[in-house]
Amino acid sequence: MTPLFVGLTLVNLLALIVTAWLGYVHNRPMHVLAGALSTLVCCGVHCVVFTYFIATAKWVQHAVLVKKLDPKLVEPTRSFKMQAFPAALLGMGSVFLAAVLGAARDNYAIPPLYHYGPALAAIGINMLVAWIEYRAIARNGDLIDSVLARVATIDAPTSAGEHANR
Repeated sequence: MTPLFVGLTLVNLLALIVTAWLGYVHNRPMHVLAGALSTLVCCGVHCVVFTYFIATAKWVQHAVLVKKLDPKLVEPTRSFKMQAFPAALLGMGSVFLAAVLGAARDNYAIPPLYHYGPALAAIGINMLVAWIEYRAIARNGDLIDSVLARVATIDAPTSAGEHANR
């Protein structure tokens, strides 16, 4: 998941930065289109993170139940979710706020600073969120590797003869 997350996050940050740049070079039609698309990309990337943590938590719970592993292995999954979920919501919310204020700037001529400030803050927030999510994903990956290693020792045959009798 880590390489996939890094790739998706780079696309997200690039989309946000290109959108900001288009706004500053006054390419209004492209900026509006890029703003809408980068908002969708941002939400999509963070939803992938949500899905990853929900699915892996269920998988760890299932592995603990079926293979009769230590139930304490499930506890860190909640911690990882609690690190990533609020951060992801903040990242999506900041971009959504910038998009709404951009629409208000475009349609109702609100002062430019009301859109520029939140838009730049959204880029910074998403950089911070990416770091938080990356750390949680890496730790979750280590937990999954640990569970897989324990499952492999349970499933490993003790001798060649036992394997043949199965």
